[in-house]
Amino acid sequence: MNQIIAVFASLLGLAVGRSQLPKLHTEKHPSALLQEGQWWAKVGDHFVHAPDETSGLSKDVGDYYYTYGSHAALTQELKDKRVGGDGRLHILHLPDGVDSLSQELPKGGRRNSVAAFVQLKHEAQLSNAKIFPAYAVPAGYGSGLSPGGEELEKKVVAAITSDAAMSQLEELTSLGDDSFTTRSWSNPKATENCVNYIEKQFKDMGYSTCVQSFTSSGTGLKSVIAYLPGTEGSTKGTVTLGGHYDSRPFEGLAPGAVDNGSGSAAVLSIAKAIANAKVKPQRSIFFVAFAAEEPGLLGSKEFAQRLKDAKANVAFLEGDSDSDAETSLLKRMCGKEFEGVANLLQDQSGQKHKKRNHREDSKHEALIMDEIAWRSTNIDLSMGPVVNLESYDWSTHVLNHLAAASKEHNQDALKVTHSGNPFGSDHMSFLDLGFQAVLTIHGDDEGYPNYHSSDDNMEKVDPELYTLIMKMNAGALLRLSGVSA
Repeated sequence: MNQIIAVFASLLGLAVGRSQLPKLHTEKHPSALLQEGQWWAKVGDHFVHAPDETSGLSKDVGDYYYTYGSHAALTQELKDKRVGGDGRLHILHLPDGVDSLSQELPKGGRRNSVAAFVQLKHEAQLSNAKIFPAYAVPAGYGSGLSPGGEELEKKVVAAITSDAAMSQLEELTSLGDDSFTTRSWSNPKATENCVNYIEKQFKDMGYSTCVQSFTSSGTGLKSVIAYLPGTEGSTKGTVTLGGHYDSRPFEGLAPGAVDNGSGSAAVLSIAKAIANAKVKPQRSIFFVAFAAEEPGLLGSKEFAQRLKDAKANVAFLEGDSDSDAETSLLKRMCGKEFEGVANLLQDQSGQKHKKRNHREDSKHEALIMDEIAWRSTNIDLSMGPVVNLESYDWSTHVLNHLAAASKEHNQDALKVTHSGNPFGSDHMSFLDLGFQAVLTIHGDDEGYPNYHSSDDNMEKVDPELYTLIMKMNAGALLRLSGVSA
């Protein structure tokens, strides 16, 4: 009998622990709740509202927080606190605040991390993460380019074609070791072959190129960097166009066409179009194929941290001539000379650089491409191809240029949406350091059925969507870097 009572008590405890916020379907607007003085929030296809006193949940809307991320990324503690949501959106009951959690939020790859918590507010309108709100180009927006620069931008974007893009992607996804098509970070032979291929591609385009080597957990890793110096040196800062080249599964066949052959091959395609047009940007451009995003954003973290520590976004070394500046910066990013350069900058300038306000004065910005080639069947096809611009809302400079470039070059062929709750890709390495950075990713990325599987192959790539997203990024890159005829 005691065992039965114990089991019953346990089940009762689980039921209480799993109390959920009450729901209303969207066809029933919660106007009655307003009359009763209750809060509500729209969550995907329904409303949630203040619970009654018997639920065991707080009636105060400020005791609830929401986040975005895969269900698989939620720790048991977060699952126990989850009281609502829809799809990738999760609402948690945290009456003692976020600091009451005993574990840090999961961070890393796309489906094993979550976004920073945001306190729920009355009348909040929250997406279920399949389709986010459209991003509108603000009134009064300007590209910042001269008429000649605008014509050069059109020339570069026009050179990006589906046939050429698919050919580049096909080449990249055919790489591997002697046994499998793979670019797994844990496969040294496959990594070496991929690094050699990308480095040669950049060099054949005429770029100054270097390999940024580093070690993580005893494994040697390499990101590949191409550099296009700006005409105004470091005074205007730098812009990065990047995507990780590694693929999953970690063992066996891993073509990784969508994740993330699409992003890394797009870096090569855009770099080639810019090289062929003989673009001379005002701000220096880095084209980067990042190593080891899959085990935890390792390559982009290394790159962004070196960029910050070397203060390459602030000034070159005092005394660098224009002819030496390019070599100097690449040495600091890739060579042994990197260590201690931040201190040398301080010593030569005679004073410490003031800490910059990351939302106003940041001199480095980044465009990150990850999973940009799958067209979801979960989205109404009448909407057309969809891209999501994911970043904090303070990345307005980059967000605006992306949305405006798409409007210019794609017209209404690409639906541009925005999520202000970023997580789980290489843009986080820049955002966490205060740099404006935006991830471009196809709509409903959580719905991709071949994620991290051996079936992530060329058949899953939508050429139209892929090309539209590349054109958007190419246009935005030229606007961010500044070009003239």
